[in-house]
Amino acid sequence: MLIVCSAQAQRGGQRGQRGQRMDPEKMAQTQAERFQEEFGLSDEQYKKTYEVLLSSAKARNEKLQELRASGDRTGMRSAIEEIQEENDKKLKEIFSKSQWEAYEKWKKENVRQRGGRRGGGN
Repeated sequence: MLIVCSAQAQRGGQRGQRGQRMDPEKMAQTQAERFQEEFGLSDEQYKKTYEVLLSSAKARNEKLQELRASGDRTGMRSAIEEIQEENDKKLKEIFSKSQWEAYEKWKKENVRQRGGRRGGGN
């Protein structure tokens, strides 16, 4: 959830107007556009990044829905972290070295908006 939520957190969370959840396509598009702007992705990199983010958003939504249905709230965090790690591996293959370094720096600077906002003193 780390990356994907970061772009949505800056735009009011994963919810669209009237509190409705954003669909995976819109989430992926919004974040890919953000990454293109932040890290100077080429159009080809944008397309590949969008596909990775779309796949990640769908997988995350499906997994979280399963975990909510089973009542496994503790498994949510680890599931999200696993999906994020896989997401990062794929993005690293798409980004140039300098883009990846900028992305890593951006993640550290935006940790608050990516889930570090809850329970700050824990």
